[in-house]
Amino acid sequence: MSLFRRTKNNDKPIIRQILELIPNYLLNQSIKKYQSDKYCHKYKTKDQLTALLFGQLSKCTTLTDISVGIGVSETFIKDLGLQQSPAKSTMRE
Repeated sequence: MSLFRRTKNNDKPIIRQILELIPNYLLNQSIKKYQSDKYCHKYKTKDQLTALLFGQLSKCTTLTDISVGIGVSETFIKDLGLQQSPAKSTMRE
């Protein structure tokens, strides 16, 4: 039964715990198949997924809400696994 035991994880935000449920190999396989990072320099597919998932879970209605919500603090940005807060113009592309 120890395989099914769940422990409480207070170190990470819930959105980060949800992102960890997506297998890395599956995401990397899709990125490679569709070449979604081909011309990207800073803002990769994983960052886009994180930002849009944050927008859905936070019920954001605009890109400004997402960029301001993620950019609340440097600690929150690092907890999400992002290098920087997404700019509204970056997410639009």
